[in-house]
Amino acid sequence: MNSDSERNPHNPKAPSDCDQTGSASNRREFLRGISAIDAIRRESEEANQNKENNDTTNSFSRDRQSGYLEYYSKNAMACEFEVYFNLHQYKHSGMATMDAFQLIDLLEDQLTIYRDHSELSEINREAFENNVRVESRLFELLSLAHTIFRETEGAFDITSGPLTRLWGFEKRNGNLPDPTKIEKLLPTIGSNHFNLRETDSTISFELPNLMLNLGGIGKGHALDRVKEMFGQRELENYVIHGGQSSVIANGSSINIDASEFQSSSDSQKPTSTLNPGWTVGISHPTLPGQRLAEVYLRNQALGTSGTARQGFYHQGKRYGHIIDPRTGWPSERYLSTTVISPSAALSDALATGFFVMPHESIKTYCENHPEVGAIIVSENPAAKSRVAIETYNLTKDSWKRLN
Repeated sequence: MNSDSERNPHNPKAPSDCDQTGSASNRREFLRGISAIDAIRRESEEANQNKENNDTTNSFSRDRQSGYLEYYSKNAMACEFEVYFNLHQYKHSGMATMDAFQLIDLLEDQLTIYRDHSELSEINREAFENNVRVESRLFELLSLAHTIFRETEGAFDITSGPLTRLWGFEKRNGNLPDPTKIEKLLPTIGSNHFNLRETDSTISFELPNLMLNLGGIGKGHALDRVKEMFGQRELENYVIHGGQSSVIANGSSINIDASEFQSSSDSQKPTSTLNPGWTVGISHPTLPGQRLAEVYLRNQALGTSGTARQGFYHQGKRYGHIIDPRTGWPSERYLSTTVISPSAALSDALATGFFVMPHESIKTYCENHPEVGAIIVSENPAAKSRVAIETYNLTKDSWKRLN
């Protein structure tokens, strides 16, 4: 699953906003905090079974501590949000998570384009005719998207939604469009066609049919906002997933500070080796049920993009759902792109942007942004597991290849 999707509430198969844990029994356990060890193990086993069928996303590694985690989940933004804490570490984790899920609901109601009353829908309707005042945090998000658009030379673009619709990917009914329609649509695409004015937090469009869609950055923004909330509640150690393609990991899965168990023989070892944080698995893009690598996150976010699960064939050629907004055609460069950074919104957006960028451009971006790391997976029949991996700004102890 890619972070570019957004749930259409008119789709009867879409998850319900009201379903916080997936079943009545699970909902009751959620309200009790899921503190019982059997509930945690059952939920972890079910989550692991579900994720074995997902061949393009990353998953949280529960192999070592699956029975020692406190788990909560909720459907929103066309995906399942999951929260994990160390078991029994925080007495107020349940109430904090319920507040976080309410925040995610509010953010979805603000950011979706599938509800006429949402703030983003109002912007899309009004911003060509008027300067539209934008809520402060949404203005920050739009500014971030605009900056990433510039820094990736248009590879990440929140105005590219009409291309996704033209190719049929919005409703997961992909089809090859008439190339002349692509050419006609391209002049209406581009984040350079909207203006943000910081003096009064307003936005305006230069084109009448411009449309913003935050599907490629909205889930990450939600994770970042939840991280802020947890920080205010003095929650330090946790992992949050947004649809398994977006992850934010804070603190460590070890419920002891590294300084408390560091021995004299360990004094020369880096803190990351002693207390690596949380392990997140990156699934193999062509071998279902297998992990390609593991990444060790501590106070970091991770986003993954890939096309293995969304695409279609036409006359023997496969077209994936990630479209280069500069050409209007699906990208064929990579099998998956994973980005690690301090922000989930940034990781999500860059994972999408990197997917359509050449290696040299990715290398240049990472050289200019040392806080951003990347794992780029390409097809190579002669290589191990038939894939080749390029990494940027990652140390040897921050990740491990498995296949």
